Formats: sequence, structure tokens, C-alpha cells
Amino acid sequence: MKYKFTDYHIHTANWSTDVGEDGPSLFDYIEVAEINRINICFLEHFELWSIEKDKTNPFRDGGIQDYLEEIDELKETYDFIYSGLEVEYYVDRETELLEFMDDYKRELDFIGGTIHEWIPDYPITNREKLVKLLEKKKMKTIIDEYFETCEMMVKSKIFKNMCHIDTIFRYINDNDIKPTEDCDVSEERVLDLGRLCIKNKITIEYNLSGLRFPINRPFPSKEVTTKLKKEGASFFVGSDSHSLEYFKDKINNVREAYEFLTSIK
Repeated sequence: MKYKFTDYHIHTANWSTDVGEDGPSLFDYIEVAEINRINICFLEHFELWSIEKDKTNPFRDGGIQDYLEEIDELKETYDFIYSGLEVEYYVDRETELLEFMDDYKRELDFIGGTIHEWIPDYPITNREKLVKLLEKKKMKTIIDEYFETCEMMVKSKIFKNMCHIDTIFRYINDNDIKPTEDCDVSEERVLDLGRLCIKNKITIEYNLSGLRFPINRPFPSKEVTTKLKKEGASFFVGSDSHSLEYFKDKINNVREAYEFLTSIK
């Protein structure tokens, strides 16, 4: 890539369903990235369940080819962009995911495995949906299920990269929806998941999106990241931008994140 630093996690209005119609396009990000001399990876949401149920999902009916063609065309002019996908993991659909990876892992520059929802239509990264899920299940159960599902994803070895390993705490934290006393929200739990990533040679995201939520820290925290890096973990950095304004604001944070990771010995 052309520049020293890369933001591996940005979303556009055209290809990620959780970005508003008035959100940024591929080219909107490219213009800002070029001015600020930073490489970018479009890590658009690819969720089998959403693609099947939502007729407006851009990846429905083979839309992935349109996505790849659009980025390939831009690559002819701009040499600092990656094509990528943030692919949702489903416990009961590993065969389909493996087939997808066989078909597209060579066509895409970067793929990150992720978990937002293991119960369809209840993403824990959406506060309103999480509150509704908490009406159906105990908080302890939700947190336990999240980490259990993450462990299954890592052990499946479908993905070589994992996004925001402790994003379950986006809203469940002392600054927002306070965890109940029976919940294990310890750093040790996140460390154990990170160590499993190390064992399975999976690169972990140092995700900056927590800075825009009440938790006000990256996923995972600096403390956890430091311990895992010292134990041999590899990291990539992502702003997880869903707007151009956030992307602009976090460019310096991305650079600082790489410097922080490099400083850990």
C-alpha cells in the first residue's frame, strides 16, 4: 500500500445497511484518505441472515460482484484502498461460510470475522435491540453466550482476522447499562478470548469505535491489548467509521494506535 498507516474498518452508505442513505460513498472516503495520506479498507457488513430476509440488502442476488467491480475500478486510479468484508459468523452455518470463503477469499483483500447477533434480529451492538433482548434473557446469559459464540468462531478457523472481540460491552458497562452482580465482565475473560486467537493464529482488531460510545475506550482496552501483544498477539487497527465526520476525526487516533502497538515490547 502507498502510505504508512491503514484504517482497516470503514463502512459506506452504498454497501453497509446500518449507514444512512445520506452517508458517505466509497469516493467520499477516498478523497479524505488521500489528503490525509492514509490507506483504507472498506469492511462492509456481509450478513447471510440479513441478505436473505432484506430485499434491500446490497449484497442480495450476487451483489458482491458489483461491490468488487466498483472497488476494482477505483483501484485503477487509487493505490491506497482495500476491498474487504466484515462477515457475520453463525454457529449453524459454518459450511456456508466456509464455501463463501473458498469462493471469495482470493478476490477480497481483507476479511474480518465478526459477531453482532447470534439470535436473528437482536444485535447486541444496537442499544434498542439489546434492551429488548434483555427483556427476554438475563444479562449474564447474554454475555456468556456472546463469549461462547466468539470462542466457537475462533475455533472454527474460518477467519484469519477477528473484529472488536469484546464489543458486547459497548452498552453493557458502568457508564450505560450497568452489569448485574452475577455477570463476568472481567478483563481476564477478554484476555482468554484473545489468547485463543493467538493459539489459532487469528489477528485481532484494535477497534476505535468504543470512543464514540459511553464505554469510551477501544475494543479491546489498552490494558488488555498490551498484555495480549506481549504474549504474541497480532493486531490490525480500525476506526469502524460509519460517517465521514467520524473517519476524519479518528485519522490521528489510527496513527496513534499503530504507534501504541509498535511501542509494546
